[in-house]
Amino acid sequence: MYSELVAELRRRDAELAAYLVAVAEKPLRFEGDSANAHSAHNHEHLFGLEAAASRHGWVDTGLRTRFAEAVLNHWQARLRGMVPYQAQGFRLYVYEAMVMTVSAVAETAEGFPYPGLPKHVDHPREVARRYAKESGFDLISAAPVSPEDILKTVARNNGSISKPTAQALGVQVGELRKWIEWLGLGDQINALRKRHKRRPAQFRGEEHLPEHSYLIYERRLPAGR
Repeated sequence: MYSELVAELRRRDAELAAYLVAVAEKPLRFEGDSANAHSAHNHEHLFGLEAAASRHGWVDTGLRTRFAEAVLNHWQARLRGMVPYQAQGFRLYVYEAMVMTVSAVAETAEGFPYPGLPKHVDHPREVARRYAKESGFDLISAAPVSPEDILKTVARNNGSISKPTAQALGVQVGELRKWIEWLGLGDQINALRKRHKRRPAQFRGEEHLPEHSYLIYERRLPAGR
C-alpha cells in the first residue's frame, strides 16, 4: 500500500508524495518508560496533507485514510527491526487533533498514552472523515496564522517568540504561545531557538492541554509478532 500510494502521488502531486515519504521515514525513538513521551517525539500532525487538500479536491476522506494507513503500515514494517519490538511490542495511532495525526509508542506499563476523553474507533477512516470539507470540521482554519508562517517568522526573528514576532504575525504573545502548543510546533520552535543560541522555551505538551474529546484509532503490535 505504501509504495503504491507514493507512486500514485508522484504522478498527481510530487510535493504531497515527498511529504508522505518524509513522514513514513521520520526517525522514531522509544527512550524511557513513558508512552506519552514516545508519542511526543514520534507523532506527526499531518499539516502537509491538509495543505494538499486546499489545492486538490481529490484529497478527500478516502485519500486521507489511505495516507494514514500507508504511514502506519510503513512504520509497522520498520518497527519489526527495532529493539523494543521483540520485548515490548508497539501501539500505532491515528487520532483527531488540529489536523489528523499519526503516532507510534512502545508498549509500557503506562498503557494507553493519551489524556482527555478519547473515543476509540475501528478504522482510520472514521478519524479521516472528520476532516472532510462537508463536515465543517476544518480546525486548521481556526488558527489565525498557518504553522508555516509561524515557523518562518520565528526563524526570521532569530528564534524569538516575544512581542516583535507576535506582532509580525498579527497576534498577542500569549496567543502565539497557545497556537504553538495546539499546533504541536514546540519541538520545531526550540530547534530554531537552539540554532540561535537561545534557551528552550517551555511549552505545554499534549498531556497538559485542556481536557477534550477526540476520535482515536489504535493498532496493537504484540511483541515478536
